[in-house]
Amino acid sequence: MRVLRMLFFAFLFSSGNLISQAATNHPKILLIYDMEGVSGVSHYEMTWVERPEDYARGREFLTSDVNAAIRGLAAGGAGSIWIQDGHGSGNVKEPDLLVDKMDPHAQFDFRDRDFDPYDTGIDGSVDAIVCIGMHARANTDGFEAHTVTDRISYRINGVDFTETHIVALSAARWGIPVIMVSGDNLLGEQLKPDFPELEYAVVKTAKSRALAEPLPSAEASKRIEEAAKRAMGKFLKGAYRPFYLPPPYDFQLGFQNWQQANGAATAPGVLHDGETGVRYRSATFIEGYRLSLDALRRSSDALQVLIRILSQDPQGKKYLDQLSDAFWTRWLTPEKPAPHMQPGPKPAPKTRFYGDN
Repeated sequence: MRVLRMLFFAFLFSSGNLISQAATNHPKILLIYDMEGVSGVSHYEMTWVERPEDYARGREFLTSDVNAAIRGLAAGGAGSIWIQDGHGSGNVKEPDLLVDKMDPHAQFDFRDRDFDPYDTGIDGSVDAIVCIGMHARANTDGFEAHTVTDRISYRINGVDFTETHIVALSAARWGIPVIMVSGDNLLGEQLKPDFPELEYAVVKTAKSRALAEPLPSAEASKRIEEAAKRAMGKFLKGAYRPFYLPPPYDFQLGFQNWQQANGAATAPGVLHDGETGVRYRSATFIEGYRLSLDALRRSSDALQVLIRILSQDPQGKKYLDQLSDAFWTRWLTPEKPAPHMQPGPKPAPKTRFYGDN
């Protein structure tokens, strides 16, 4: 145990030295944005591409928040500032951010390969991370509160995780701290115990999971810009440490029902933990995080929900019967599939990626 303590404090000391050294050379800042915690976003339609008019407004608010953070970081002494999309609105054509309106002090992180901003998007070239537009953890009253996906509790080594925690623990692999975050009032309270030094900009008040009361745009921008500038000043003085949890990592995922838990438990090494939960251990955080994504994919019962909805509507039942007939036709006579079973045109290959896209 004594050896472990010595190693732990040595890690913190060395991380602090690395941060201080990097800070003297115009530090590189990675800004990851989500959308639920953006200042003017007050209802979920503003975060989803399928609601084009509302989504267009949400993009404007997102761009304003990100630009405020860029201004504050640049004024505080940041070197290069890179932006990644961490939201995933369903927009597969372009980032949620309006890149043509982005402050020129920053660059958008376009790549030629797909990447996860919470995982492969972070590497040792970054000195510090800022998260804009974040939201509260699952099963709480924050606006659009969730962790990775809707209403799934996410706990590691006994700590209830927000998505900001996920970014921070992922970044800790490289000794990188998260220095500033923006979002609603509830997320700020949830981050305080684990990130006491964090600069946090409250940009709206959560009234429920479905409704938020935003601050005036000018006030929200002012808070973000000032928090980002303060964060850079503190970072340059070596005030931050990476968010560290000692391995191994004990993951606990909680679901809404036994069916979801059963699906998650089919992932390799994942075991049942009560009727509606699963649990597993991993040697590294990233290994466990990737396994959690697999378990969450397996837990999804969206198809079953869709079938139940369609079966309760006369037209929906017609579609289900058509699908059933097409399946049996394809199975019995695979050389003559039904016309509507023919594959559509192959989508053009993507040439650039930008995060959660």
